[in-house]
Amino acid sequence: MTQTGHSADGLNQSPLTPSKPAKLFKAIFNRGNFMANPNAIPMVPQSATQSPLKRWLQRGIVGAITLFFLYIVLVMYSQNEPIFALVTLLFATGFAFIFTSERAYVWRYVFPGLAGMMLFIVFPIIYTLGISFTNYSNLHLIDYSQARTYFLNQTYIAEGGDSYDLSLYEQGSDYRIALTAGSDNQLYVSQDAVPLINTEQITLQMEAAEFAPELSEAPRTAAIKLRGALDNVRLELPDGTALFKSRLTQFAPSYPLWEPGEGDTLVNQQDGTVISPNYETGYFETRDGTALNPGFTVGVGFDNFTRVLTDRGMFDPFLQIFTWTMSFSSFTVIICFVLGLTLASLVQWEPIKGRTLYQVLLILPYALPSFISIMIFRALFNQNFGEINFILDSLFGISPDWNSNPNLTRGMILFVNCWLGYPYMFILCLGMLQSIPKDLYEASGIEGSGMFNNFFRITLPLILKPMLPLLIAAFAFNFNNFVLIELLTKGGPIMIGSNPPAGETDLLVNYAYRLAFRGDSQDFALASTISTFIFIMVGIIAYLYLKVTKVEVGRKRS
Repeated sequence: MTQTGHSADGLNQSPLTPSKPAKLFKAIFNRGNFMANPNAIPMVPQSATQSPLKRWLQRGIVGAITLFFLYIVLVMYSQNEPIFALVTLLFATGFAFIFTSERAYVWRYVFPGLAGMMLFIVFPIIYTLGISFTNYSNLHLIDYSQARTYFLNQTYIAEGGDSYDLSLYEQGSDYRIALTAGSDNQLYVSQDAVPLINTEQITLQMEAAEFAPELSEAPRTAAIKLRGALDNVRLELPDGTALFKSRLTQFAPSYPLWEPGEGDTLVNQQDGTVISPNYETGYFETRDGTALNPGFTVGVGFDNFTRVLTDRGMFDPFLQIFTWTMSFSSFTVIICFVLGLTLASLVQWEPIKGRTLYQVLLILPYALPSFISIMIFRALFNQNFGEINFILDSLFGISPDWNSNPNLTRGMILFVNCWLGYPYMFILCLGMLQSIPKDLYEASGIEGSGMFNNFFRITLPLILKPMLPLLIAAFAFNFNNFVLIELLTKGGPIMIGSNPPAGETDLLVNYAYRLAFRGDSQDFALASTISTFIFIMVGIIAYLYLKVTKVEVGRKRS
């Protein structure tokens, strides 16, 4: 209902009619109506009433926060993360503009929500989609320049070259390092004692042959205890020669293993092998095609999508997993709804005594944390030591293979998920049943209708329409029910013939997790491709949900 009136101070109130969003927007954001409606959001701040000290304090705080985010931008860019640096720069720019400009004053109220949506929803979607067009994996984690630098930083110790004997002198928990040249017996000593923890480079100084520090020389066993730390120590002579550990108590000069060749090639200084980057596979390869690790990230276009849809070793498992995901979600929603509605109808029956106790008992599975219930059922369905197989074997002489037979495993998953899901449907149906007028049943009883006729003619139609959006939401939830599969079966048993490996009971989200974080080859790009398909499917489900909700709201208004 439209309300138009006057406030206590005689000022006109703006019409706030939910069915007229244009007038509502105008009432909130119109500057002239702001004085009339003190609860509205002002379009322009009343800067004249603010003291100069308060304004400068506000600008100082905004400036400090902006400088902090700009520092993060520089750090990210220096760490070769340009995408994250760009996102942070956009956030810092928007923050500084909105909280310093009077024209953007009204956006201060929605900026935190918009920033959170961009950071936690939009950016992950775009980033995941971007990865799906690359070969990003555990073998291609770095870019081309980092891979090239890795090879150029590799060194080797020449056999038969000069070697230096190591001596350690204790100073508390630190050590002073001394090297003795094998040829001229020259000493090279570190100026200060070092802890030999996270030490990358130590510069040595030339000392006289009669060097005798006022420290006790550590026993030979100290080099054995510190062998792991000494492996990471890089010693440098006064002339710049780099020394690395060659034996337990010896250091020797190291030389670059790879040197730049013609174009982008690299030449091995030991055997003369020439490698060049392959920008299609993302590897440095020899002339005979042998790939060297680590690889580097390159764009592959739609190759990952093509592989999913055309490679038989992947398309067949993907199609089977998609079918199982749809079946799992559909059957779970239907069974839980039917079971919840049936139980809610039974406990509503007046001749039943103790209905409150039955309602509490039926809701108990919903009160227990789901992961605890899943772990309990995992133990109960253990095919060797579980109580269910023990009872079945004792009564009927059968012991089902719950963990190795795909059909039995899927049946077990549906049973456990229905046990976890029916209380939710039971609560919803119980509330909706109580909202149905009893006059309908009384009128139907006068006409001679029975219990089943009332259920299918009155109860089910009146419940199904308002429940439809909730059923679609439950379908979307079960479509990505990662925790149930991961805790109960981990996707097993493994599907024969799948490459990369896939599980018979994997949902699409579990399949993406398997590709990204399990196995020797963790293919993040392929997992992102599967996630893109999931996003498209869930988007379609969300569209149907909004469509149904809109239709239901339109019907109620009409």
